[in-house]
Amino acid sequence: MTPATSEPAGQRARGEPGWLARTVASEWTKLRSVRSTWWCAAVGAGAMLVFAGLMGYTKQSAIAEDPASAAGVSVTQLASHGIFYLVQFAVLALAALAGAGEYANRGIVVTLQTTPRRGRVLAARTLVAAAVAFALGTLASALGLATLGALIGGPTGAGVGESLSMAVRAGVCMALFAVTVVGIGTALRSVAGTITAGFALLLVGPLILQLSGVLWLDDLAAHLPGYAGLEFYSGGDAGLYTAAHDSAPVLLSSLAGWALAAQLVGYAELQGRDV
Repeated sequence: MTPATSEPAGQRARGEPGWLARTVASEWTKLRSVRSTWWCAAVGAGAMLVFAGLMGYTKQSAIAEDPASAAGVSVTQLASHGIFYLVQFAVLALAALAGAGEYANRGIVVTLQTTPRRGRVLAARTLVAAAVAFALGTLASALGLATLGALIGGPTGAGVGESLSMAVRAGVCMALFAVTVVGIGTALRSVAGTITAGFALLLVGPLILQLSGVLWLDDLAAHLPGYAGLEFYSGGDAGLYTAAHDSAPVLLSSLAGWALAAQLVGYAELQGRDV
């Protein structure tokens, strides 16, 4: 009998390019098989619809009583508030589950046995979470804008191009939030801790800094993900002080910087600590 030989190095090398697709498929299967994922998506989209319906009805009634008040109504501004106070926290919960969920049930052990290169696991997990967050952010924003436009309409309504642009910007922002939160979750290894940290970055931190009344602290708050994101997807029409500037490239750079920093910390923790 001919002795068994190991797979040649050349064949192993040729098979390497498929690692991303395989690992992404595995991470997507795990994420979509968890009911919490779909609950997060349903709550995010549903909450945006309810918010848009309530705000649209309220503004419609106010305009009917005083037509001149229509000049102060902005559909995109109202939609941005729904994203800021509701949708981003559905994304936060979803990304926290993706980044830290396996540590609670020790499923991370099986994952790393299947894919020993930990950087690959983090990369695939991040891509999947970002893609789902982009879809959720875009869809929820589009639903909110459509509902507000249908209820309020008239000169206050946003055009199709403007609405699509805002929905895509919201999707990009939610994807970057997911990248940030997955990195935090990988570092903290706790869903509760990740949600708490994310809540602080997205809402509590900026609010506390603004309560100080100090201008430079206000400007610092503008570079935290929550306010930078709000200014980005609202197109500078957030309706409250969030930044000393409304330059999309600067805001996007702030969001990308947070995402990169969180990923680097998560990667360092994943590589340096035992499971």
